[in-house]
Amino acid sequence: MLSTIGRSARNGQYLFQTLGAVAKLAPSGSAGFATAGAPDRVAEVSSDKDFSAKLAEVAGNGSLMICDFTAKWCGPCRMIAPVFSSLSNKYPDVSFVKIDIDNGALGNTVQDHNITGVPTFVYYKGGRRVESFSGARPDMLESLIQKHTATK
Repeated sequence: MLSTIGRSARNGQYLFQTLGAVAKLAPSGSAGFATAGAPDRVAEVSSDKDFSAKLAEVAGNGSLMICDFTAKWCGPCRMIAPVFSSLSNKYPDVSFVKIDIDNGALGNTVQDHNITGVPTFVYYKGGRRVESFSGARPDMLESLIQKHTATK
């Protein structure tokens, strides 16, 4: 029983920290929900062919692309969506792509990336996969953008 309480407390603390980070990154006044402010720059791909075209585009120009593998029924996915949208405006030189894992037309893309949980974020630089992580972690989402867009 005590270990269950300890785990619950740690999970609650993590959720509290995550929600605090979401509130800092989300557009002002949004309380974690999308607002009618500036439109986001998140492209929603609807097929494996669309995904391949996006990947070829970043391969050709050497830029960074972040794919958000998500699902409509996923609570953490809905929680991180406004952050992903906000970051798309903050980093205009980065391509942001949303992939609904329940879209059958994207089955090969989901399978090829071994997506076993959502949200999962996959980073590509110049068309090559360079990073990935799972979970609604705004701090990680932005720190990896900074890492891969830093001038060396």
